[in-house]
Amino acid sequence: MTAKTPDSPAPANARPRDSRRRYLRDSATFSLAILVLIWLVATRYLPFTPLPQGVSAASLSGWAYLATTWLGHYGLLAQLLWLPVGLLGMILPARSARRWLWLPAGILAGSALSALIIDSLVYAQYRFHLNGFMLSMFLNDSNGEIFEFDATTWLLGACSLLGLIALCCGLAYRLSGPAAVKRAHRLPTGRLHALLFLMLLASHIQHIVSDAHHNLQVTREAPAFPLLFPATARDFMEDHGWLDARTAEAAKVHIQNFGAGSLAYPAVPLKQDDDVITSRGVDGQPANILFLVIDSWRADSFTAEAMPHLHAALADGLHFPDHISGGNSTRTGFFSLLSGLTANYVTPMENDGLGSVLVNQALQRQWPLGLFSSASFNGVGLDRSLFPKVPDLRLRTLGDSPAMRDRVMTTDWLAWQAQRRQTALQQGAHALKPWLGVLFYDAPHGYSLPRGASTPFQPSATGMDYLTLGPDTDPTPVRNLYLNSLYHLDRQLARVIQDLKEHGEWDNTVLVVTGDHAQEFNDSGKNFWGHNGNFTRYQTQVPLILRGPGIPAGHYGSQLPLPPVTAHYDVVPTLLRHVMGISNPPSDYSMGHDLLRTLDHQPEVDNEWVLSGSYQDFGIIQRDRIYALEGTGGYAVYDGDMNRRQALGEGANPVMKVMETMRRFYAN
Repeated sequence: MTAKTPDSPAPANARPRDSRRRYLRDSATFSLAILVLIWLVATRYLPFTPLPQGVSAASLSGWAYLATTWLGHYGLLAQLLWLPVGLLGMILPARSARRWLWLPAGILAGSALSALIIDSLVYAQYRFHLNGFMLSMFLNDSNGEIFEFDATTWLLGACSLLGLIALCCGLAYRLSGPAAVKRAHRLPTGRLHALLFLMLLASHIQHIVSDAHHNLQVTREAPAFPLLFPATARDFMEDHGWLDARTAEAAKVHIQNFGAGSLAYPAVPLKQDDDVITSRGVDGQPANILFLVIDSWRADSFTAEAMPHLHAALADGLHFPDHISGGNSTRTGFFSLLSGLTANYVTPMENDGLGSVLVNQALQRQWPLGLFSSASFNGVGLDRSLFPKVPDLRLRTLGDSPAMRDRVMTTDWLAWQAQRRQTALQQGAHALKPWLGVLFYDAPHGYSLPRGASTPFQPSATGMDYLTLGPDTDPTPVRNLYLNSLYHLDRQLARVIQDLKEHGEWDNTVLVVTGDHAQEFNDSGKNFWGHNGNFTRYQTQVPLILRGPGIPAGHYGSQLPLPPVTAHYDVVPTLLRHVMGISNPPSDYSMGHDLLRTLDHQPEVDNEWVLSGSYQDFGIIQRDRIYALEGTGGYAVYDGDMNRRQALGEGANPVMKVMETMRRFYAN
């Protein structure tokens, strides 16, 4: 048999397979070259990435996460760019693939790199990544009202795009096209791609563990990476016994500010001036503060029929008739109420561990804190976004149903009050300090009633099953079940109020009574039920009543043609100034305004827009329209009943104002 020389041609049936394998290897090599370019562009995000600080296990894990995510995530982006041409190379004959696939591969890579550069510019300016909404604004901005670019900018942009495409096409032609080197590559392409995939897995595993254990040195890095959706599994780990929530919570309170985070918050240090305090108790001390927050509380459900005790008690309060929550979900609505910030700051506040400025002020003054929630604080991350500095935070209340938990929580609150008073009595009058309390009730959210409870609102559903709801479902029984839940919750609120009155604290306490968000019963006729579905007032408008010393009675702006639009993030600036004596302008620490500035002969607060958030989306709410911005990048414009309105154009100017506001407290 004649031996085959090295130059002998391969068998005919092996040529296509070998050629296809060579093309896949060469095109994968091209993707590695593109990865190097991606890394170069990605360095533009580093100035806005909170790098690990100090020398500790937490900081070392932060550096490890940065390295694995840098390799794995950007490696994934390069692999996704390679995937279309790789698949086409598997389908088409290898000769055809080499002849022309290098061209679309180069155009795709060059365009993607250009998009990454634009995204880095957007992130540097606004601290969020490029999305479909901004693209839609750009395409619909025919008159240049939103984006203004001169001819030089357009020319520079076009030249940059064409230059990147030319560079990538040249690389593709050289590495995977007809000009590709025929000899075997020495670069272990397959092993390198496998290594990148392992780095990607390691990155997500690191984030899962770090998120569960509140390692901010890791979690606060993630937002800087474009198209990164880091994995979390706190509930899963807790359910399987792999995580002790109490231990993780105890470890969390020892986390300090590690240095440069993503936020510069507050913008300047807060200044104390007791002369601006208008809410004082009968003893001259600042008043106590008590939040009574009801989950899923609609503005139109605060009536004497549904809530007789609360309605009567707040008759001399200040009522805000057009008040909008900062979210249509608990995570964002409750956050905006206690922080004074818009919903886009939830994740940065979690990652930086700064906490509510109101709660932090109470801690600095050594006020007793009574923070109680029927549902768990850590279920939606409120423990991290609002209370990271609170030691021994009570995370949850035990009970078999929301109504039972509400009753248990109220009993526990009364016990806390009794213990606080007893401690102050034993230590003397000097130990009697103002206090801050939060009671977060849950029964209406779960349509929950006490066992054997009466149902005065009829006809009433016996339970809530979202699977049975549809566009033709009669909402009356469901709405009445909701009102019956409020009716019985009212009795728990009456216990809290009666306790304050019996101990002489009713007129020494500023009450903030509101909901985290509202609840829809298909009011728009578009088959929306509950919340977190849209940003209409059916899901975002809630009651707000302020009552206490120095607060006038009545309806806010009653003398105006239309009631002023107020927002959840207006509450904290009001309390900080009038109860705690913080003299800074609200813009130093909040997105909101002082609702009681009328006491200083200033006009009522009337927000031109309110930014409300869900778990992923945002809504810019105005009187006549809603800009719904989807987390995936899409957008839509609606009226108050979810009917489509005109596309973005002349009315988009407020959107730029919102985007400027959203970046107010970022560090760079």
